[in-house]
Amino acid sequence: VLFERDNRNVALTPAGEAIVEKARAALALTEAMKDLANTFRDPLAGELRLGIISSIGPFLAADLLAQLAHDAPRLDIRLLEGLTDELLAALRAGQLDAALIATSPDDGKLDDRALFDEPFLIAHAPTHQLASKPTLNMSDIANGSLLLLREGHCLRDQALALCGSTLVDARVESTSVMTLIKLAETGKGVTLVPALAAPQAQNLVLRPLDSGFAYRRIRLVSRRQFPRAAALEVVSSVVMAIARTHGLKALDAPSKQ
Repeated sequence: VLFERDNRNVALTPAGEAIVEKARAALALTEAMKDLANTFRDPLAGELRLGIISSIGPFLAADLLAQLAHDAPRLDIRLLEGLTDELLAALRAGQLDAALIATSPDDGKLDDRALFDEPFLIAHAPTHQLASKPTLNMSDIANGSLLLLREGHCLRDQALALCGSTLVDARVESTSVMTLIKLAETGKGVTLVPALAAPQAQNLVLRPLDSGFAYRRIRLVSRRQFPRAAALEVVSSVVMAIARTHGLKALDAPSKQ
């Protein structure tokens, strides 16, 4: 018996869960076989399923797709935006080929290529009380009614790690960086803005933190058995080139760290 059923719900039994796990592994291997066959034809042709975290997607995806269409016109990019855990689960299950994320997956079965470092900027309205301070530190942010993304977003976790979760006064939680920017414009609080999003926050005062650790590292993560290394290299190169155009530190030799 694989399923427990009633009039409203269907649930897997322990046997069903075990079989589904094996089925997912079999499907992932099937996709790997198809990818391998495509590699012998042209690694820069065909479908490439790419995930991207939602806190960077609005500020990178359009330029990425446009440049890939120019550099690898036979590559059919299928883009999926989501949370880090969702993208990693899809990657492990063979539903994605690679993902752009901002945290190390800490998984020996995945390759992790560091691409560029993206600083965080503090954003507040010109009328906010912090505008009078010549420099800002972590305690200033925590006591300034920090606007955060909801749980599940790596940017939220990074903000809490920087500011100290016990100090943070988070009155508003959102699912969108753009929503946080618009809320900050009202003067009700401050938020952390990734550097790629800075052009969208022109009505705010953007200031660096008085810390050398206020940044996140954007990475391209893929399964180790994924055979189309050339396609991943093109994606990596394009992402790093876009980062450079924004004045960000690109890691010219993508590392597995």
